[in-house]
Amino acid sequence: MKIDTHLSADALTATLSGRLDITTAPVLEQTLQLDGIRLLTLDLGDCSFVSSAGLREVLKAQKKVSSQGGKAVLINVSPEVHQVFEVTGFSRLIEIRRKAREISLEGLEFLSAGVCGECYRLDRESIVKLYNEGIGADIAEKEKAFAMAAFVAGIPTAISYDVVSCGTRTGVVYEMLDAKLFSVVIRENLQAIDDHGRMLAQVASALHASVADPQVFPDFKASMAGYIANLSQYLPSEDVALLQSRLAAMPEGDRCVHFDLHTSNIMLRGNEPVIIDMGDLSRGSPMFDLGLLYMIFGLPEMGICEMATRIPNAQGEQLWKAFEKHYFADLPAEEHAFFNQNRHFLAAMRLIYTISFLPKLREASLQWLRDLLLPKIRAEGSRGVAESR
Repeated sequence: MKIDTHLSADALTATLSGRLDITTAPVLEQTLQLDGIRLLTLDLGDCSFVSSAGLREVLKAQKKVSSQGGKAVLINVSPEVHQVFEVTGFSRLIEIRRKAREISLEGLEFLSAGVCGECYRLDRESIVKLYNEGIGADIAEKEKAFAMAAFVAGIPTAISYDVVSCGTRTGVVYEMLDAKLFSVVIRENLQAIDDHGRMLAQVASALHASVADPQVFPDFKASMAGYIANLSQYLPSEDVALLQSRLAAMPEGDRCVHFDLHTSNIMLRGNEPVIIDMGDLSRGSPMFDLGLLYMIFGLPEMGICEMATRIPNAQGEQLWKAFEKHYFADLPAEEHAFFNQNRHFLAAMRLIYTISFLPKLREASLQWLRDLLLPKIRAEGSRGVAESR
């Protein structure tokens, strides 16, 4: 047994190579210096066998870290070793991430690209969402878990059943049953924009009818408050304060918020729509999803529609108008009015998220936020004050 360790602040990673059994378990105990450690990661990618003695040593380490307010995680666990954890019930005591199946992009059909990654068709019945470089496997695992929770809650989503790797990138596999990307369907029939807008509104309404489990999905407003706070290094304090005050004025909510709901994250099996890309699923007000849709389709001057969906920006604006008409058709007029009063602030949410998490798009997102949206957000706020008097 060979053990390599890496310590960073209160996080310790130990990479194990060989067999973890009665003869090597004491080596692990001697190697792990756990005083003050709050995150212990055991990488078992090259660990071929774990005996009961090895399990006891891992459990002992997990209890030590837990007593210090932390946790232990096992990663890159092979199917054979994972079976041991399953049979013994160990998987119920500690977080375990299985070793990702390796795939190649050679010969795969490209479907779409977004700010976080790309989608490819693996075969007739499955696709893979492949994250960009630098996005960790934990994000893929979270998306897989969210997708399963959404499916159980009745949201029209595909089953996510595997996490894979492609070189240094990580991906999530979705069962699609020979589905077609909604963006492709739209591009092939740009004359039916009103029908496409109606379907997009039906998908959004179905999603927003679902109550989000607070034990699974994070609170959207709380998350956004943190992302806005991060802007203090890029924007004047008065702009950050303005954004925080506008966020505080947004309605609370307990509904499912996708936060990346657009036509390249929806696939059609015949006429049945299926939502994919569930990694940002949250709990909150549907208004935040509407803001994302407005940013992509309703602001052609940003050019994001064509970039994200390959639908021409002019037709994207028509799609937004059709969606808006159908989505708000059966809702109280006050909800539509509220959205109109806050549409540019709501559109800014995804840019703020991008600034926090995607360095490659930070400058472009900051420019859009500073030059296009913030002046409109200030104007919206001024109108709101005037109308309240």
